[in-house]
Amino acid sequence: MTQSAAIAPGKWAFVTGGSDGLGLAFATDLARRGMNCLLIARNEDKLARAAETVRTTGVEVRTLSLDLGAPDAVARIEAATADLPLTLAVFNAGAEASGAQFVDQPYATWAATIQRNVLFLTEALHHFGRRLVDSVDDGGSGGGLIVVGSEAAFGGVGQSGIYTATKGFALNLGEALWAELTPRGVDVVTLLFKIADTPMLRETLARRGIPVEATGASDTAALARGTIDALGSGPIYNPDETSPDDPVTSNAARRERVLAKSELMKFFYG
Repeated sequence: MTQSAAIAPGKWAFVTGGSDGLGLAFATDLARRGMNCLLIARNEDKLARAAETVRTTGVEVRTLSLDLGAPDAVARIEAATADLPLTLAVFNAGAEASGAQFVDQPYATWAATIQRNVLFLTEALHHFGRRLVDSVDDGGSGGGLIVVGSEAAFGGVGQSGIYTATKGFALNLGEALWAELTPRGVDVVTLLFKIADTPMLRETLARRGIPVEATGASDTAALARGTIDALGSGPIYNPDETSPDDPVTSNAARRERVLAKSELMKFFYG
């Protein structure tokens, strides 16, 4: 498999939610491929420990303590990366489902989820997508965007309405960006998976006395490695696809749908 031009030794990537779990798995895998990393998360102590772990691979690591719900979150990431030869952005962090019914929570609860999962993501993809395209136009070798999604995107679920809706938004936008940006030198892939073996999952299961082995949770290192390898062959990477012919879960089927519909839009809009 040909490695995406976004994965370049000596270049930089940033990873939101990079202090543990899947985000740290992405950073560690990228570092082993020679990429320097900016780790972004809220907890400074966890960030510091994660940075030491990633530095053992011999790359440079910076950290940025940041709440992605802050209105200036994208501006702060831009400032933190302004002096870096950035080729890859990994959007891993996203507010989790609350387990509450929609009308039983104040709207402010859902607004906070929408801010992180939709508004921040949209602004960041626009800003850094443009930055990477401009870099290619200026002679750069290419770039990449990774969106960590969820199979929650496939349909609404009770007690998880806003979460599934925001993941559906991320999936649709990610597939559209794959169609638009790939010809311009920026690879895009959205990771879809059922459940990952993260510290947060283990804490939740422990409160209910459920062993993580009973959930079939995916290994985070394998998810990160597979997603990075899939850059350049998007629009999605779904290791849990049920059949190559399934129009919902199949990597190939979703690719064909996006290509066909995008060609139709070119004809329609001219």
